Amino acid sequence: MSKKKDIATIIFFIIIGIGLIGGTAYIAYKDFAGPEEASKKLISLDLYGYTLVKSDTDLFKDTFKELEKVLNEDEINYSEYAKLASELFVIDVFSLSNKLTSTDIGGLEFVHKSLRENFKENLGNSLYKNVTSNIDGKRTQKLPEVSSIRVENISEKKFTYNKTEYDAYLVSLAWEYKKDMGYQKKMNITLIKDNGKLFIVKGE
Repeated sequence: MSKKKDIATIIFFIIIGIGLIGGTAYIAYKDFAGPEEASKKLISLDLYGYTLVKSDTDLFKDTFKELEKVLNEDEINYSEYAKLASELFVIDVFSLSNKLTSTDIGGLEFVHKSLRENFKENLGNSLYKNVTSNIDGKRTQKLPEVSSIRVENISEKKFTYNKTEYDAYLVSLAWEYKKDMGYQKKMNITLIKDNGKLFIVKGE
């Protein structure tokens, strides 16, 4: 009788042990898979370096698909390209609600490569500074999300960047948020045309 009790006790603890290991593994997987799922690529425009991921907002996704159509045309309408790239930049930068951490800086792929590190550092120390981590999916912090955006003016001009003159576009934008929390609502963006691609070199 005693042996049967001992065997039953051993089996009980084995079952409990398996349950604990399984539960721990599931939690670990969930923490790991959360960020991985959020950054899952939906569309990649490799030639231009633009990527649409699962965690992007609905407004960003809709606008990205408009840009995809423009860039797939035999002859690109650069004025429309400048308009949509500027809109995507603003939507991604100022929508903080879908960012996982304070280092998950939006809009980088639209900025000229020579400015990206400085841009990332500046936003990390200002706009994104107080964004709390949402890697575990439990964040309760209220953060802004751009709900609508409009281009108020767009013009072509020449712009000198790093001692080289480029064809450029100046785009003036205004936008609204799902909830007004006092964040910026207007910006003028300058994009230069370099080897068939547009890059943001100035925003004010």
